[in-house]
Amino acid sequence: MPIASGDGDGARLRRGAEELAHTMHRQWATEADTRMLHRPQPLHLRWSTTSRPVSAHPAAVLGEDVVGGRPSRLRLRGGVDEIVTAFNQLPKRRLVLLGDPGAGKTVLAILLTLGLLEQRSAHGGPVPVLLSLSSWDPRDEHLDTWMVRRVVEDYPALSNAEAFGPRAAHRLVTDSHILPILDGLDEMPAGLHPAAIDALDRVPAGRPLIVTCRSAEYEAAVTSHGGVLATAAVIELEPVGVQEAIAFLSVGGVADDARWVPVLAYLRAHPTAPLATALSSPLMVAQARAIYSDPATDPAELLTRERFAGRAAIEDHLLNAFVPAVYRHRPLPPATGRPHRRVPQYSPELAHKWLAFIARDHNSRPTRDLVWWQLHSALAPGTRRVIGVLLEILTGFVAGLGVAIGVGLEVGVVAGLAGGFSAGLVAVPPSHPGHVNLRIRGRSRLFGRKLLLGLAVGITTGSGALLTFGSAAWLGAGFPASLEMVLKVGFGAGLGVGIGFGIMAWVNTPTDTIRSPSPGYALRSDRVLSTFRIAVETLGAGLVAGLVTGPPGFGLPVGLAWGIAAGLGGGFAVGLAGRFVGRFQTGLAASAWGWFLLTRSWLALRGRLPWRLMRFLDDAHRRGVLRQAGATYQFRHARLQDSLAAASRPPAPPHQ
Repeated sequence: MPIASGDGDGARLRRGAEELAHTMHRQWATEADTRMLHRPQPLHLRWSTTSRPVSAHPAAVLGEDVVGGRPSRLRLRGGVDEIVTAFNQLPKRRLVLLGDPGAGKTVLAILLTLGLLEQRSAHGGPVPVLLSLSSWDPRDEHLDTWMVRRVVEDYPALSNAEAFGPRAAHRLVTDSHILPILDGLDEMPAGLHPAAIDALDRVPAGRPLIVTCRSAEYEAAVTSHGGVLATAAVIELEPVGVQEAIAFLSVGGVADDARWVPVLAYLRAHPTAPLATALSSPLMVAQARAIYSDPATDPAELLTRERFAGRAAIEDHLLNAFVPAVYRHRPLPPATGRPHRRVPQYSPELAHKWLAFIARDHNSRPTRDLVWWQLHSALAPGTRRVIGVLLEILTGFVAGLGVAIGVGLEVGVVAGLAGGFSAGLVAVPPSHPGHVNLRIRGRSRLFGRKLLLGLAVGITTGSGALLTFGSAAWLGAGFPASLEMVLKVGFGAGLGVGIGFGIMAWVNTPTDTIRSPSPGYALRSDRVLSTFRIAVETLGAGLVAGLVTGPPGFGLPVGLAWGIAAGLGGGFAVGLAGRFVGRFQTGLAASAWGWFLLTRSWLALRGRLPWRLMRFLDDAHRRGVLRQAGATYQFRHARLQDSLAAASRPPAPPHQ
């Protein structure tokens, strides 16, 4: 459905779709480059209509046409001409892509996304959006609801109604302005597969759809469900041929490398041997090239029948040796945009130890997403309770500094610590990180509106204070003193609540620029939001305390100044604590960043994770151990995660 151009909402939604398309292209082009999908030479794959009994009747997919089932060669080089063209020729524009483990389904999904985006830039149409299905539970959440939630989580700017219109993400999804490419149906728990097939089949007609899944899991799901996706074509990736594997391994001078000569000769002479069948997987042939890229290693060890009697033994070796190999002999250049940051160096043993812990922890979770704001799930319930108490005690201590000017250091700090301890006993980690927008240019009117709204709320609060304390103060101290007290309380509450509400409403308003999601950006955004939240709360507490207990006999103006000084002093203390005192002391129990920082510190003290965890994960992503999916990481393949989870210690280096 085209976006209407005659109304303001339509124009804003159209702008949102265009910005989303540009962001998607930038995001996945960067990921493709990180995974080196275009160099040094693409691996040639073949796909064809599947022979499995999982497809709808040809007439339902192509009308009166006949499905030829002839294979079509696909060159993984970025254009993806054949599969993009084939998809566009489907009348219903619905496709299921199957493949064995390691066959390249996610890689093909990325390149298909880029190909459709390039086509869209020339001809228009819906925006291809690649989403991992691992976090969807079709029993509890409608597919549209889940897609809207995921789009807003990755691209929070779309919730800015002023920039992109009301409910922009919902309209993009339900009005067919997004082409969902749903990767990894098999990564959902197996018991959910039939329900997922049923939900996907209920997507309204006219809305395009692409789904990827492992072949065996999809066939089992269709059999269990008792039906297929009624109008979707189903294709399946074929194994890599021996000549294609040799061509891929020969890039970069391997063919002339004496170490590889016996291996390549063996593959040519024995195309059905266990080594050839193991290297028929794109994942395995890529692992082999990475592991034996070091001239000191000897790939001929793969021909040792005593060690590698079958395909499974060869694949286990390639999976186990990959992580130590990429950390042993592959120093990285500085990260893009941070040329002066020192590139960390991790020993293969430590990297393997930390990654194995992450893999084991996430194998016990319902999703394979490595979500930093849920790191606390790696802790025992009792330890999580301690973390919550510590967060609230630290928050209470800093907030107590804000009121100390008015009521005394001992009273302020003790009250803050006591309140923090009590709140910490019932603290619950947030489900998602917050987003912050500190841009001032072009947002002064928005800030003014939010501040006025906040002051209105504050005046209402102050009026309540007048009614609550006025009568009691009049009876106890007489009219003049009670009037001063009531005005102080009213002004204090009004200013504290009003300024705090206004600032936080302004800070929480999403940006009007859609940017590529990343785990690091999400963490930094939540950290800044957390600091602002406690600083504003401390400012408000200081205003009230300073006004109520300011120097006696100096009247309202001096009391107001005293309250502002108390509030600003507390807010400044928050800033100093956040910048110079370990930074975690400003975290709130409502802060995903606070929970992450204390959890990571606890796990680092026990040797389970590195202190600079996000830098380590970014490094693992750049080495090809992890892949990025929006604001989360995943292991490059589920089999690699399972291999690491099962390993007790890193394997010995390849034969040298």
